[in-house]
Amino acid sequence: MIETKRPPQNIRREIVGLPVADAELALHLWRPRGQVKGAVFYFHGLQSHAGWLWEVGPQFADNDIAFYVLDRRGSGISAGSRHELPDVDTVVQDYIAAVDHVRQAIGEEVPLSLFGHCLGGSFMAALMHHPEFTTRYDAAIFCSAWLGKLHATLDDEQRQALAAETSGELWDAGLLASDFTDEPRHRHFIDNDDLAVRELTRRSRGVLLGLETLYLRPERALPAVPTVFVSGLSDPIVDLDDAQGTFLQLTGGQGAMIQFPTDKHYLFYTDVRARLVDWASTFTLLQGLDRNA
Repeated sequence: MIETKRPPQNIRREIVGLPVADAELALHLWRPRGQVKGAVFYFHGLQSHAGWLWEVGPQFADNDIAFYVLDRRGSGISAGSRHELPDVDTVVQDYIAAVDHVRQAIGEEVPLSLFGHCLGGSFMAALMHHPEFTTRYDAAIFCSAWLGKLHATLDDEQRQALAAETSGELWDAGLLASDFTDEPRHRHFIDNDDLAVRELTRRSRGVLLGLETLYLRPERALPAVPTVFVSGLSDPIVDLDDAQGTFLQLTGGQGAMIQFPTDKHYLFYTDVRARLVDWASTFTLLQGLDRNA
């Protein structure tokens, strides 16, 4: 006899229009129908968007966690030019507005974790180090994030050229669904996702370099909150040794590292997904216990 699992019953899905400078961005929310005991704000990577979290959001909500995902400007269903990143300040200000909106929505007592996957981890690190980001958060999770990738893989001359880049020519990231997952349904989704952004203008890569500079040459130290680097045992896209080394540098050697048993890049599209969601939920909820102790 095949056992059927009942779908979670306490989940509400919402999309909030978030007004920012010259645009409206889509802030997706999976909310428990009962009490919100914690919240996670998720930073998606290059080609992904909130639609990639259709299984993850409900699982967080079933753990009494409100799960927020901002479709970055130009990604998903948010306004903005496809294949184009605005300037560094606009990127950061968009995230400042979004995280502040979440904090106001959940209140001051609910613990909030930031969760950055892949390139989203670089956006998150830039935000965390930015002097104008003052919204309180209680924990941070970097997942399969190659922090400082451009600084690690380009020499000084190449970085100077990239910083001065003004070309609108498209650069292909060369991402393969097989690097992300072994699951056929998820590979099919990735390959046929009309909202995915697989190419960026060359000047947009210069913006990514500028975002890296914000956290590799920071104007301020990180707040003293629990911070973790999560990955598989290996990763076909990320140089984990370099990424983890940069993570330890950013956290002053105080960050923790956790590995799950997979060799794929997108942990949420592997069989460790449920374990990762449960761990991240517990990690978030513990911050509320620590603050109220």
